Amino acid sequence: MTDPSRAQTVDTEIAKHCAYSLPGVALTLGRQNWHCLKDTYETLASDMQWKVRRTLAFSIHELAVILGDQLTAGDLVPVFNGFLKDLDEVRIGVLKHLHDFLKLLHPDKRREYLYQLQEFLVTDNSRNWRFRAELAEQLILLLDLYSPRDIYDYLRPIALNLCADKVSSVRWISYKLVSEMVKKLYNAPTPTFVIDLMNELIERFCRCPKWSGRQAFVFICQTIIEDDCLPMDHFAEYLLPHLLHLASDRVPNVRVLLAKTLRQTLLEKEYFLMCVNSHQEAVEQTIVALQMDNDNDVKYFASIHPASTKISDDAMSTASSTY
Repeated sequence: MTDPSRAQTVDTEIAKHCAYSLPGVALTLGRQNWHCLKDTYETLASDMQWKVRRTLAFSIHELAVILGDQLTAGDLVPVFNGFLKDLDEVRIGVLKHLHDFLKLLHPDKRREYLYQLQEFLVTDNSRNWRFRAELAEQLILLLDLYSPRDIYDYLRPIALNLCADKVSSVRWISYKLVSEMVKKLYNAPTPTFVIDLMNELIERFCRCPKWSGRQAFVFICQTIIEDDCLPMDHFAEYLLPHLLHLASDRVPNVRVLLAKTLRQTLLEKEYFLMCVNSHQEAVEQTIVALQMDNDNDVKYFASIHPASTKISDDAMSTASSTY
């Protein structure tokens, strides 16, 4: 494998073993001897077998730690860029450690990948939902690497797209992503980003003609409340009125989820337990209305606080799902 001209004549299993062992060899030799491995690495990175390239894709972030900033930028970034355009079986290796690799790059170089994140939504097989779920997981981590402006301009559209995914597992992770995004933007110096994001959540989900979209809005609100992504007075001002409006939704599943959210999450917060305010009164009036609902499940969850029932346990049963 040290002779690129003969590499393709080597037993295919040897190439895979070399790809697997290369980070360990690089660590042993040290970055000062990287020149001894560089040609071999580039040969393996362009190997005809996708399993060889996949192995390298899964370990490129580890190699970047070993080599340091300068060698990573010069020698690994081109290989990384090639993996981004490879088969899904190879791209998943890059995606699973996207945050680990990007955090090692210079901020200016890191920003260049903002334009490519959207491409992860496109896969060879649209049924490969785990790819999109992994993307949502990585985006949560990437929130710490980018500015509020970059988060709003580049990560927000992807997150909202994932919240409307056909697969419930992808949507569920994406609700967490959006709630963390709200938290990050709320703490930004410019308040317009989080306000604009909340307005878009209202317009895109709360007012969605499809019931699954309106249900997604309740899930997102529940996650924001549960994870303390917003101070309760801000939540009450910007999102609560629209959340309570769904008490008259024509679809029982939406009203059931709303009843659970109000009873099991919102009313657990000190803001609604200790303070007497107009928002508390509106919540109580909504719960009374839900207690008189025509649907028995809505009545049940609005009337009592079941100790053994948590909203997360019911996420998959109440959400519309392809799988």
